Order: sequence, then structure tokens, then C-alpha cells
Amino acid sequence: MLSIGAILRWVLSTPVQFIIGRRFYTGSYKALRNGSPNMDVLIALGTNAAYFYSVYLVLRSATSPSFESTDFFETSSMLISFILLGKYLEVLAKGKTSEAIAKLMDLAPGTAILLALDDQGNVISEEEIDSRLIQRNDLIKIIPGAKVASDGFVSWGQSHVNESMITGEARPVAKRKGDTVIGGTVNENGVLHIKATRVGSESALSQIVRLVESAQMAKAPVQKFADRISKYFVPLVIILSFSTWLAWFSSWKVPWISRLLDTEVHG
Repeated sequence: MLSIGAILRWVLSTPVQFIIGRRFYTGSYKALRNGSPNMDVLIALGTNAAYFYSVYLVLRSATSPSFESTDFFETSSMLISFILLGKYLEVLAKGKTSEAIAKLMDLAPGTAILLALDDQGNVISEEEIDSRLIQRNDLIKIIPGAKVASDGFVSWGQSHVNESMITGEARPVAKRKGDTVIGGTVNENGVLHIKATRVGSESALSQIVRLVESAQMAKAPVQKFADRISKYFVPLVIILSFSTWLAWFSSWKVPWISRLLDTEVHG
């Protein structure tokens, strides 16, 4: 009673079960070792049950002239494939978030022009420094076309600043003495002297990057809830499955249980 189709399904599902689905075995082992069974345990149990029961059916068919059965190789393979597809889409989404973080970090200029003033407030020297060395209350010169090196306020000059990359504002915003500016925005047409107020991790750009990173790493509330439920759900499913098998096995081995179940069914 062995068919070519059953052999092909067995051959094709085996690498899916043990090579592509290897991560579920690894995750199950780690979860059980830590005493907290997760969904990997449930996936491994379900797919193994379908696979090995199908192997039994194929071998039984190969040694019997009249045994007919339906295997479940496609069940384990499709389950593993769909779950891994979901994880792949999750990785793609996180990859796009990482690209967004990289683009946000690229908004910060690499260098800045540091101004030194005399006692009367006149500029006596200019020095190009790494933007990461800017300290609070430093005076920074922003030339037309350059990016604002730090959050602060305008101490001298007038210009228009393109803030679309931070605020989404489509039109450049006019800036004059006393107005605040955001690091990473682009100065349009005038020279500005900026007094730095928030630098490093305190800047608006750094806070945006930190928020995006936190959103990328954090779990959604529903995912946290699912993780809590799985601690009880997985052992419960295992207990119920084993109890079902034990009841079936007992009814098969013990004649009076089999007769009782048969009486209840045919009533």
C-alpha cells in the first residue's frame, strides 16, 4: 500500500523538519532548561507529532497489503514555513527601523565652527572641531548651507532654517536673535551664531534616535501578555495532549473501556 506520493512527501518534509526547523528545537531546549516552556516547545511538539506519526503510517503501509492511511507531512512543513515567514517579516521590519536610525544619525554634522570671543563680545578666532566635542554654552557659527551642529538659540544673525527633517515643516522657518534651533536642521541663506544649550544625549536628535531604538527593542503589550499566557498555556496543552493519548491507549488496551466508549458512541 506504499505510494510514491507518500515517499516524496516524506523526503521533502524531512529537511524542513530538521534543518529549516532546527531553531525550534534549540529554542525548546533552552526554554525547558530554564524551566519556562514557550511557544517553541509547542511548535516542536506539534510538528514532531505530525511528522513521526506520518513516518509510522508510511512504514505501516510499506509492510501491509491492505492498510490505508493519510499522512500529515504537509502539516508540519506548512506550520514551520508559516511561522518562519512571520519571523522573517519581523526581521525585515526591524531592519527598516535600523536603516531609519542610521539616517537619523546621519543628520548630525560631523564638524562645527567654534567661535572664541573677547571681553567685549567680538569674535577673535574660529576653529573647526568635531561636533561631538561641543560643550554647553559654546558659541557655534553656522554658515549658509551647513547643518546646525547643536540645539541652542540664535545669539547673532538672521536666516531661514529648513527643519523639515525633524518637525516635518515644509517651508524654511525664519530665525533671528533669541529663536531656538534644532541640531541636524539646515541653515538656508544667512550666517548664524548659535549658543549651544543641549548637547550629546540631551539633544532633540539623540532623543529621537533613542526613542526609535527603544521602540525597536520593546515588546508590544499584546506580545508581553502572550508571553505570560504561554507560561501556563504550553504546559496545559501538553498535559491535555498526554491525557488524551493516555485515554485512547487505555481504551485500546483495556477491553471494558473500549466497550464502554463504543456503547456511549452508538448509544
